[in-house]
Amino acid sequence: MVNDTALFRKMLIPVDGSSYSLSAIRLGGRLAAVHGSDVWILNVIDQEVMAQLCRLNREQCGVVQRNMEEEARGLVADMKAELAKTGVDASALVKKGTPHDIILDSSQELGIDLIVMGKLGRRGVKRILLGSVAERVIEFASCPVLLSDGS
Repeated sequence: MVNDTALFRKMLIPVDGSSYSLSAIRLGGRLAAVHGSDVWILNVIDQEVMAQLCRLNREQCGVVQRNMEEEARGLVADMKAELAKTGVDASALVKKGTPHDIILDSSQELGIDLIVMGKLGRRGVKRILLGSVAERVIEFASCPVLLSDGS
């Protein structure tokens, strides 16, 4: 139930299965409990990763896709259960695409007031060339973004 005077009425928590996203779930849960926020947990199946796995895997692409979708649904279910420990119920979303684009698009579509996410651990040349999902979300989000450091 949303509190009309709450600062953060709608919260999005993108998850990727890392310790950082688990930390974001726990932090987001505490915030949502205080603010009475509606919460959405989002996992994005990276289309580029899926395409590479399809090319490299001897199994048919459909099998790879189904496996990735099952894994994603399991992850959001686990994260939803973790969030429930804080007394917060959430909606679970699994979408396909480029992670930062899907996170940003979903936040706009849902009218999100706060994105809570884990920082990602890219290092070295990849970080310089590609940046991280969190950095791109921070740069382009139209709402506040709170990063959890995994602790």
